[in-house]
Amino acid sequence: MSNHVPNSSSVCIHSVCVSGSHRRLGIALALLKEYIARLEKANQVSPSKYDRVLLITHETTRKLYEKAGFEWVGRSSVVHGSQPWFEMRRDLTTSGLVTLGETPEQIIEGNQQIPPGVLEALHRPKGGLPSSKLITDFPHGLMDIVEAHDEKAGVSVNKFDLLCPRGDCGSVILKKGVGRWVERASVQVSTFQLLDMIA
Repeated sequence: MSNHVPNSSSVCIHSVCVSGSHRRLGIALALLKEYIARLEKANQVSPSKYDRVLLITHETTRKLYEKAGFEWVGRSSVVHGSQPWFEMRRDLTTSGLVTLGETPEQIIEGNQQIPPGVLEALHRPKGGLPSSKLITDFPHGLMDIVEAHDEKAGVSVNKFDLLCPRGDCGSVILKKGVGRWVERASVQVSTFQLLDMIA
């Protein structure tokens, strides 16, 4: 794992990075599964091109890679920083992989699933971004942007995709029908409490 070997049958993953505000949503696992699926697809075009995927990681992220099918090999000889590194490996097979072009319904964490259309939305070209509106643009405010859930009585969900508010972005933050509208009782906040929170 310390030297680059051109045309090797081993692929090494250097790092998997997800912004702090988007962690614990299954994104890293979905990225790993997609990358492995692409390697498998490459093997279908050129048989035996890639045999395995290797990586080194800290023990704290072991479970993530195990969910993606990696096996724990043991301590690595790599020394960088104060924490020890460990080697993991995943032999490339076709079992349990999501193939390219398949609807992304794979389990990502516990019983959560990637909502249909998310990966397609991420691959959407930048041109022709959909127009966005603020909640205040709707005559009845929130009541215009939520609707009853198709299967669960008493549950309301978002009627539209929620997009990034930056004009040049347009990324889908929350797909239609995924966010639940929850009403809670109002809480009286005194001026003294508010000043404490600001200070």
